[in-house]
Amino acid sequence: MTCIGLVLGGSRGLGFSAARAIASLGCNVCIVARGLEGLVRAASEITSMFPVEVLYLKADLRAEGSVRGVVERLVGGWGRVDYVVSAYGNISREPLELHEASWSDWMEAAALYVASTGELFRALVELNPSKATVVLLSSFSVAEPMSPLVVSDAMRAALSRIVKVAARRYPDKLRPILVLLGSFPTPGAFETLRKIAEKRGEDLGELWRREVEGRSPLGRAGRLSEFERFLMGILRSPEYLTGVTIMFDGSTSRVAWP
Repeated sequence: MTCIGLVLGGSRGLGFSAARAIASLGCNVCIVARGLEGLVRAASEITSMFPVEVLYLKADLRAEGSVRGVVERLVGGWGRVDYVVSAYGNISREPLELHEASWSDWMEAAALYVASTGELFRALVELNPSKATVVLLSSFSVAEPMSPLVVSDAMRAALSRIVKVAARRYPDKLRPILVLLGSFPTPGAFETLRKIAEKRGEDLGELWRREVEGRSPLGRAGRLSEFERFLMGILRSPEYLTGVTIMFDGSTSRVAWP
């Protein structure tokens, strides 16, 4: 029986890498994002590489009902969901210092990271006939908060609590795992750092070397190929691995987790 994957934020960056990793396991995959052009491009690339079906759906994780609608569509069309990866992306005005953040920035972050995850878990519990492995992609900066990312870091900190409760409360329906990632060369990462560089009047390349490569004892960012191998390992790992937070950051964070 063909496995079924769902990637929220799957049109580019780590989300696209996640969709590619799931497809490499022989799974049909549904990718979700806000931009139709990026979805079409990503779906075409995946189908050119792997003999799987790719469904793409335009949806906004920040909008109430969007995630549930995706799960309903997928269960109705393909019968179930086996693997889910949520690659959240960034809030609209990030990077933001604490004093720059407005009420709407906080509400956007709450919707993107917290409410969408709650809606995802509820939809899977209520609608999905099988048990799903759910991997939430967060950042090492949750453990070591960074000033320009304070809004996102504060909201993403809630994910570890949601994951633990979900694993204990719904063991027959959910196998949730939270991953705190280091920096990877994605469009979102470069865009965020570019904005920080502009605010500070610094060179982007120098900022990348200092704040990304220089933070890890390995002296580099993560590679997308490493992320894909890591994710495939999690998806194929034993059921006993559940309700956990895993750091995959090249020891960028100086904090022992948890």
